[in-house]
Amino acid sequence: MPWVDLASKFEGEAALAAMQRVVRSGRFVSGPEVDRLEQTIAEWMHRHHGIAVSSGTAALELGLTAMGIGSGDEVIVPAVSFVATIGAILRIGATPVVVDVLPQGPWIDPASAAEAVTAKTRLVIPVHLFGTAAPPLDLGIPIFDDSCQAVCPGGPAFGTLTALSFYPTKVLGGIGDGGMVLTDDAKLADRLRALRNHGMTESGQVTIRGGTNARLNELHAAVLLTQVDELPAEMSRRRSVAAALDGVVGDAAIPRAGDGPVSVYAFRHTERDRVASALNSDGISTAVYYPRMVHEHPAIHDRVRVAGPLTHAKRYCSSTLSVPCHGGLTGEQVAHMVRTLGRVL
Repeated sequence: MPWVDLASKFEGEAALAAMQRVVRSGRFVSGPEVDRLEQTIAEWMHRHHGIAVSSGTAALELGLTAMGIGSGDEVIVPAVSFVATIGAILRIGATPVVVDVLPQGPWIDPASAAEAVTAKTRLVIPVHLFGTAAPPLDLGIPIFDDSCQAVCPGGPAFGTLTALSFYPTKVLGGIGDGGMVLTDDAKLADRLRALRNHGMTESGQVTIRGGTNARLNELHAAVLLTQVDELPAEMSRRRSVAAALDGVVGDAAIPRAGDGPVSVYAFRHTERDRVASALNSDGISTAVYYPRMVHEHPAIHDRVRVAGPLTHAKRYCSSTLSVPCHGGLTGEQVAHMVRTLGRVL
């Protein structure tokens, strides 16, 4: 039972027809498919502007640049996330400030974040992990929320900017990297459009510093739009699979929002390695999101400020395991997971 079957997602006629349409158009970068995707996703998540970019990481980096974050600034982040969240801050020259997460799950702890604020703090990045929204924050500083795992109609997008990812394994995933920045601020939107195109304005002049080539191509946008139509069924199936797993995992399951897309199904166990080995032996793939805190990588750990003991984050990273949860799973496969989990837990 593989973690995900990406090939079957895109072998239907809709995806192939979309790709042929783009090839026949002769328009491969920043065209009507990208425009339609931007409008669709912005409307989904109740924002005025969507700026498509080449990846979720590009969305984070360009968003930080657009907001004027740079050397000497501090940005608060949760201790549990994918490395891109903290890597983007380092890439633009700012200092990540790592804070603890909630006891019940890997979302930023508002109290820990409030204690970490200093005169240098310019921004906070809550991460909506596994498709579930992080708690509201009221720190008196701007918010740039990382919603890379939570793209869906009505999904969390409450910051001045919101970063999205369309990486293939996401609930709304494409045939390559892709991302988007959402905002209600027209000036920031114009700035982001320039930044993704070398800092160049419509006049053809490079007037904005920090620009790069981060455009999303038409092929990726067209295929993503075919997945938009499939998303309600995909989300419904994921929730159904998660509910079946809950029946055997019980209170050990990491809490989820009822209306979320269930990007990842995760649960805690004090003998994680034993459980993973037993599941793997029965043909069930497992994954650990995440085996170490976001700053505990050799090239990162000495470039951050750690605020507090990170008690809950350490416990989370040492005990959490994930199993497959996606729309491609058959009823027989789900039943096999439930039986196996019931035996090994």
